[in-house]
Amino acid sequence: MTARLQDQDFTYWFLSEAFGWDVVLQLVWRFDDAVPDADVTAMAMGLARGALHRRIVRPSIPVARPGWVRSDRAPAVRLDDERVTPDEVLDWATRDLETVDLDAEEGRCWALRATRTTTGGSALSLTCLHLVADGRAMTAAAVAAVVDAAGVRDDMGCAPTGLAALVGDVGDAARQVAGAAAGVARTAAAVVSDLRSPDSGAARPASVTPRTPAHTRAPRARPSWATVTVPLTEWDAVARRHGGTRNSLFVAVLAGALIATGYADDGLPVKVGIPMSLRRGDDDQRSNATGGVSISLAERVVPGSDLGGVRALCRDAFAALSAGRRPAMIHLQPLLQVLPLSVVTSVVTGGGSGMPDVVASNLGSFDGLLRVGGRTATDVAFRGTAHHVDPAGPQRFGEGVQSWYLETDGAATFAVAGFDETRVGSAQALTAALSAELTGWDVPHEFW
Repeated sequence: MTARLQDQDFTYWFLSEAFGWDVVLQLVWRFDDAVPDADVTAMAMGLARGALHRRIVRPSIPVARPGWVRSDRAPAVRLDDERVTPDEVLDWATRDLETVDLDAEEGRCWALRATRTTTGGSALSLTCLHLVADGRAMTAAAVAAVVDAAGVRDDMGCAPTGLAALVGDVGDAARQVAGAAAGVARTAAAVVSDLRSPDSGAARPASVTPRTPAHTRAPRARPSWATVTVPLTEWDAVARRHGGTRNSLFVAVLAGALIATGYADDGLPVKVGIPMSLRRGDDDQRSNATGGVSISLAERVVPGSDLGGVRALCRDAFAALSAGRRPAMIHLQPLLQVLPLSVVTSVVTGGGSGMPDVVASNLGSFDGLLRVGGRTATDVAFRGTAHHVDPAGPQRFGEGVQSWYLETDGAATFAVAGFDETRVGSAQALTAALSAELTGWDVPHEFW
């Protein structure tokens, strides 16, 4: 096989194998005028030539990693006949996000869908399995498909067969076992180093009672949604005025909106997870190359106050990740990839959810993303969810709120999913909390 699942891919492979979940990502475009069907089809053809058009192949022996090959499926494009009103675009997109039929083993890793509005506009929805691409990889593939649909190429090969396939799997299994052993050794060394460090005897924070389990607070296992666009000029000005950056303001708005719902009335700090790209330049073709850091906010950052504290926490966390300072247990990831699924599931679920209360995912800037054929979208948003989460089960895909921030052509749009039904509540309640927070920071904003 030409490519195997990498470390960051295994999160989504594990969720599918252990819980039956498929994590699906989505880009949504809104247009004031109609995008010709031919332009939508051309975009789909570009996507079919690109890095998303793959199929996963299981190995012939245990321990070896699954591999990627080119999908032989036709481009997955759907042109709806029924029109929707402009106010119904997000509902239409949400239905597509929640119901699209994707299957990595069948080679259906992405799908493109278009509809027309009753006012003569259009909307597009591109969905993709997180297993095949993280947010940056998916958005970059979309840009490539709309900027130069005819020129997109991907060198993913075909699946080997017979003896060649077996030899490849045996070799990969041996490398996996060696990697697991090395990971155990690195974990032991890191633990010893931590114990010998000068501050190893410092007082540890007292343990706290965890929040009520997520499945109790989210009995329907279905998020509420809010999507908002802000002008980058004003967003930047507010961030600078208060000693922050675009990213620290994003974190403050999300955490503030969540805390304002009463989510932290139990006195526990709010844990903010901040994904970070680990790609090593434009030639890094990994499907998923995202690490993460987390910060803890003991209290709300009041709108209009100083952002310096949040900025410093984020800066220190990113610096530690860049320097390779990670929790000792992170080195055990290769071991988890070779252990039986039942053992890994017990390890993962045995210590509580471990999920952040806020996930603030900043995908960055993608110029050219608004153009599809000869039309320019008014705005574009990115979001994601998990299919097949059982409301009767104890696991949930998210905790408090999760958001994806995307910049293009002078504006930033972030879609926010609210998972805690007892606090965040409906889409209207989530929208109201975000609007109050943005108003408090004096940021002009427009909800979809």
